Amino acid sequence: MNKPTWMHGLMLAGLTLAPSAAAQQQQLKAAVADDIFADHPSMDKNATVMPAADARPVAPVFSDRPIADASVARLPDGGWVLTGTQIRSGTRHGVALWTSTDGKAWKALGPAKISGAGITPGDVSERYLAPSVTVAGDKLYLAFSDKAGCARVATGLAAQPGGAFAASPCLVEDAADVSLFVDQDGTGYLVWGGGTIAKLDPGFGKLAEAPRFLKPDQALFAKHPPVGKDWPVRTRVGTRGAAMVRDGDRYILAASEVTGRIRTATEDLFVAEAPTPYGPFTMRALAVPHAGRGSIVRTDDGTLAAVYNPKCDDGFAMFCEKVGLVPLDRAPDGRLRQAASVITEDSAVAARKALVTSETMRDPSVTLGGDGFYYLVGTLDGYGYHKPDGGVKLWRSADLKSWTDVGFIWKWEGMGYDFGQNIAELWAPEIKWVERDKTFYLAFSVMERGVGGKTWLYRSKTGKAEGPYENVTKSYFAKGIDGFPFEDDDGLYFLWGGGSIAKLNAARSGFEGPVRQLVDVDGDHVGYEGNGLIKVDGVYFLTGAEWHGPLRTHGTYDMMYGTSKSLFGPYTQRRMGAPHGGHGTAFRDKQGRYWYTMFGNDPTAPWRMKFGLVPIDIGDPASIGVPRIDSVRD
Repeated sequence: MNKPTWMHGLMLAGLTLAPSAAAQQQQLKAAVADDIFADHPSMDKNATVMPAADARPVAPVFSDRPIADASVARLPDGGWVLTGTQIRSGTRHGVALWTSTDGKAWKALGPAKISGAGITPGDVSERYLAPSVTVAGDKLYLAFSDKAGCARVATGLAAQPGGAFAASPCLVEDAADVSLFVDQDGTGYLVWGGGTIAKLDPGFGKLAEAPRFLKPDQALFAKHPPVGKDWPVRTRVGTRGAAMVRDGDRYILAASEVTGRIRTATEDLFVAEAPTPYGPFTMRALAVPHAGRGSIVRTDDGTLAAVYNPKCDDGFAMFCEKVGLVPLDRAPDGRLRQAASVITEDSAVAARKALVTSETMRDPSVTLGGDGFYYLVGTLDGYGYHKPDGGVKLWRSADLKSWTDVGFIWKWEGMGYDFGQNIAELWAPEIKWVERDKTFYLAFSVMERGVGGKTWLYRSKTGKAEGPYENVTKSYFAKGIDGFPFEDDDGLYFLWGGGSIAKLNAARSGFEGPVRQLVDVDGDHVGYEGNGLIKVDGVYFLTGAEWHGPLRTHGTYDMMYGTSKSLFGPYTQRRMGAPHGGHGTAFRDKQGRYWYTMFGNDPTAPWRMKFGLVPIDIGDPASIGVPRIDSVRD
């Protein structure tokens, strides 16, 4: 169960309810959901990715040669013009240009014919990195940094992209990722780096003002300041490739950044908006994952689209060093984000759909029972039922596709523990068929406000998943959360609390032998919560949940894993197993295929707080991976 960052504050405060009645408890529960979790990444209101049922992967519109830092603009006749950094060209090529009448078939114009101080017309002896293209009226502008690092703007005619361009003098020294924004009144602004801007004199021959750095309005963070790894949302929109466009009366600043999302070098496109070119800007929003440094352009139907031009070190991009277009939509709160019609991540996770949508679910657990049916439990009612409401509910399936709601199989009974007036939240139930005992075990955690978490272990008295269940001991089984029963060749083990493990005694009422800690070869945990185990061909796979990137805004809640030939490790250095997988369980189906349960806990997951399954490949040498989109299995 993903523990919210506010938990520590509530625990230290020792928050309790007055002994009044359930009404006050429900009011506080609603306040928690409405305020503390108002911006939780697991809510659809914060989603970047909301793919429709018929969403398709983004496809290249330009693949004539490898290119990076792509910039695209529309010509007055409806055509397209493209520039960027040519990759592995073997020669220096100035500013390369391509044009297209339909945005699909492209004509290479060669290096732009730029003249100006220090530049010889047609000279291709220099390689200008990350040039950009802008069309305003009948003019076509190229913004770039010359060989000395000076930002310059070259002006040509939009009707003659292959014609002559006259370059400005040096506008700014030591500038990178230079772009030009021309407002509706003809005022030009030079934009560079991660969001530095300066107005230009008419004719764009020099700066008209001192540069300033654009960032989100700091007043927005007064009530909910970012914490931990969320700091980038306060200080900037991005780190490179800043560009500006106008949409109606709103100015959109786009910039890219590598934040460590999915634990890879994915460079994402972020945006912020303001009523003026100088702000005040909104908090930055992740608009297009994996887009790279790209521009925003208007398509034939009048909608905005982001250029999608990932680098090859992004292991989850749909392609690299080619150019695609990702249509943008407005979210209900007005944010720009990728349209529901498109998929921008190349993994089986991105192409999956939720399987149980009738209610929210977190931390899903699936087991294959001895009767040949699959059984499912999970954290319900948003972020967990509050005692005395609800309990543990069971679903059953014969084929992993259709799931039947069996009903509650446990409701706060036989716990042997007095919570008093403290709020108690039911988290992370885990169901497991144990072949040697011919019955099901049910583990679950309760987070007691002001006290902490504890885990209980119950056993079915009938050998059926429906129960009834009995507590294996007189009270809670272990301090800590996220209990996971694991059956090995020599007995039954219990894993909990981020890597603690011990063998159960014959009566299953306690432990025999020491409690050990499962870690990788570096001594680190394999996921800070939600650990699980599966054994395949003599190899133990330890899974766990971990956040990567900005924790409460644009990070990913991923499944990590390590492997060992010994149950107690050490395990291999933790690695990515399933992006967005987080707290789930790995299991083998009746056909011998492997799956991982997931619920979606971040804004770039294909869904949020619903149960789904992700196919996983367990290969040789011992490794877990998710197949690509084109090999997704039903």
